Amino acid sequence: MSAPRSSMNFFVPGLAALGSTLLASALLVLLAFASIAQAGDVVLDGIVATVNGKIITRYELDEQMLPVYEQIRGQTLSPEERRQVEMVRRQSLDRMIDDMLILDDAERYKLKVTDQEVAEQTKLFREKRQLSDEDFLKQLEKQHMGLDDFKRNMKRDLIKHRLIGGVVSAKVVVTDSEVEQEYTSRKAEFSKDGTVQLALVLLPASLSASELKANIESGQMTFAQAAAKYSQGPGAQQGGDIGHIAWKDLAPEWSAALRGLKPGQISPPVRIQELEGLLQVVSIQEGEELPLDAVREQIYSSLHNGKFEKVFKEYLEKLREKAVIEYRNM
Repeated sequence: MSAPRSSMNFFVPGLAALGSTLLASALLVLLAFASIAQAGDVVLDGIVATVNGKIITRYELDEQMLPVYEQIRGQTLSPEERRQVEMVRRQSLDRMIDDMLILDDAERYKLKVTDQEVAEQTKLFREKRQLSDEDFLKQLEKQHMGLDDFKRNMKRDLIKHRLIGGVVSAKVVVTDSEVEQEYTSRKAEFSKDGTVQLALVLLPASLSASELKANIESGQMTFAQAAAKYSQGPGAQQGGDIGHIAWKDLAPEWSAALRGLKPGQISPPVRIQELEGLLQVVSIQEGEELPLDAVREQIYSSLHNGKFEKVFKEYLEKLREKAVIEYRNM
């Protein structure tokens, strides 16, 4: 993978793999959720936030929360579970605000996406999921979304990732010396037939993985106890143990989350479909050591993604500092 260009033409060939991952992730959301309201939209419910004069309604926030509401429907929640739901609701609102800020910044750069680009991406979206025109429209109907809504959301998403590709990724640089240092410190992960034994806690949508991680690390409970009490994943009653997995077979997100961890340590939260989870390294089995050149691209991608997340977070923080954001009654 080549290093990203520093020019501001918002096209970064070296980011092809990362960009496609980001785009695919965002496009999955398009079928499920409606777009963020603009100031001129019809307001069907109360306003939960304003961002530089634009509004987000309670109705739109509830649309974002539908997966959570579906999961807890008919359940009697404890006070702690209700608090967790409210925390997830606030996190959803913050993500909506971040999206609005990114789109505002895209307007500043006068970024455009053509109707042809939207049509091509819509076609790719359908083909990847093997949806005929008729099936695609049925899926939209199930989500109470029209084709024009889908295309509008697609256009906004393409603009957003074009901006991120130029403004954020241009600042991400990985040097050869960094790759070499990473290889030296993580040789066990870059070995042929090397495996890691993992335990997993897969949480319901109403619970926060970050909070659970803090509780485990502070000694309030063990990882095994958390798995037995909360996990919706395999091996819940066996401490969350999901067995030995070859490093090469790990999903990129899992591999990044496990980077540098030793047995007994817990990863940052990872997403599995629509749910959050935590991974614990149980043991590491080293295999035949691979030369640096055999894993150079893999290490580069891992370092690049980590730096990208850091720079992207800083970019959002700067956008928030300059913005006029008002939270209202959620």
